[in-house]
Amino acid sequence: MPEISIVVPAHNEAENLPNLLDELLSVLDKHAETRDYELILVNDNSTDNTGELIDEFGRKNPRIKPVHRYFNPGFGNAVKEGLKNATGEIIIPVMGDLSDDPEDIPKLVRKIEEGYDIAYGSRFIEGGATDGYPLAKMVANRAFNNVVGLLFGIKHKDITNAFKAYRKEVLASIGIGTLEASGFDLTVEIPLKAHIMGFTSAEVPVKWRGRERGEAKLKLSENASKYGNRLLKLFIIGTIISLRDLFGSVVSGSKLKLLGTMLFGLLLLMGIFSLSGYSEVYETIKKASFFYVLLGFVTITTSFFMRTWRWSVLLRTSGYVVPRAILFKSLMFGYLLNYFLPARIGDISRGAVLKSTENIPMGISLTTIVIERAMDMFTLSILLGVGAVLLSRSTAVLTLAGISLAIAFLLVMMLIFAYRYDSFISRKLGKRIPELAGFMNMMKEGLRKICSNPSAVVLSVIISLPVWFLEISGTYLAAFAIGYPIPFSLAAVAGITSFVSQTIPITPAGIGIYEGAMGGVFVLFGIPLSTGVSLALVDHFVRASVTLIFGLISTVHLGFASRTYFVNTGSRR
Repeated sequence: MPEISIVVPAHNEAENLPNLLDELLSVLDKHAETRDYELILVNDNSTDNTGELIDEFGRKNPRIKPVHRYFNPGFGNAVKEGLKNATGEIIIPVMGDLSDDPEDIPKLVRKIEEGYDIAYGSRFIEGGATDGYPLAKMVANRAFNNVVGLLFGIKHKDITNAFKAYRKEVLASIGIGTLEASGFDLTVEIPLKAHIMGFTSAEVPVKWRGRERGEAKLKLSENASKYGNRLLKLFIIGTIISLRDLFGSVVSGSKLKLLGTMLFGLLLLMGIFSLSGYSEVYETIKKASFFYVLLGFVTITTSFFMRTWRWSVLLRTSGYVVPRAILFKSLMFGYLLNYFLPARIGDISRGAVLKSTENIPMGISLTTIVIERAMDMFTLSILLGVGAVLLSRSTAVLTLAGISLAIAFLLVMMLIFAYRYDSFISRKLGKRIPELAGFMNMMKEGLRKICSNPSAVVLSVIISLPVWFLEISGTYLAAFAIGYPIPFSLAAVAGITSFVSQTIPITPAGIGIYEGAMGGVFVLFGIPLSTGVSLALVDHFVRASVTLIFGLISTVHLGFASRTYFVNTGSRR
């Protein structure tokens, strides 16, 4: 059985095949990693003498396997037929028009030998090149690949290139007989199905040259809709599969209970409307300034970037370096869950996501998250204290500041207790939670490293200040949006009160709780309830928009990114 199978689909390529075979055989025979090969030439309904040439080549070289197709023409069908006839452990489709450089084949093979399941030949990374690539196809290619990257979270730059190396296991798991594409959209179907199934992949720079003889088979006008439909279908299927595993690992509870809490929140919101007046609130919101709403959106988004930076500092201090993009997505995923589920599971979910995508121990990630929360409460207590002083020493606000400081102190004491009495905790709960001992050890390791680096702790505290300055600015800008400017100190008190109240797991997204808390604070300071509720709704809308947009995109990306983890801990689907 050969190690490598090269599959060449050919439709009316009689002018190119002799030169292609000369180059291919020369390269394959020259390199040690490619000498054990077979070459499958697929004649796809050719009307020239391509079929005769393929048979002639097969008679002269026993490594060449001719395959003929006489019905259902199409690039995808030809490649699938070649894949069915391939017996090698590594399978590489190569275009029959000399556009792929055979010298790149050994590089693809070496990448597979490094342990990857798929090696993408990329023309658009450092070391890759194109010669004679039509401008219209270039624009379409880059646009489509960027859309694929956005939807599936794939970092590779040339996903649609047919020039890839696959382990035989990948194609067997997908099922060649189940592949639907008959045309060039097969170049999307195979890699995306492999991505959804959790196979690993890497990029290799390759060179591409334009066709010199014969007619190009890929027509943009004919294939644009096929590519779009294929992409949409795979995205829907892949999202369902990936999110099933991701949410199944972190979300539990009664759907009826979730529906009940949501209805409770809506009823609470309706009650607030009845007190403030539906028409007054509606008229105020209707006139809201789009500019200030947009500015608030940017401000809240920036606060999440700052949170990502802070989390990165804490994880790096714990000994784990994680890409900022993954941290941002994990953060948004956690906030999305915290926002919509009447239970604070978003923080645990952030740890679960880092475990499934970056293999970061839960003990480390959850320790850094608890430290974050303590820093948040400490910062909020300071800001509330300052706000109380600026607002004539409000007793209610000072009390809330004291509560925030107490929560911060309690979180710190919990960490200290867990650190000092980890053996006791493991003995008491170890039988019910077998993984607890390992979790506690990792937590102690992370805490030890963080405490031994006070400069990192100070930096994290410093970052917490702009985080909450930006959060409060969102409330401040919401006031400008409805044409009712308020002092920044009042925005701080109202905003922080609402943030804290929203953390109480009563209603999804804090529906009703957020508006009631903020409206109540404004009433205490002489602002009409209708105005306060309108401001709260605009503020809540902006925050919900940021959380929904980035949270949903991040959730989908993380769902795909975690596929390798879930298929390795379960069964490959």
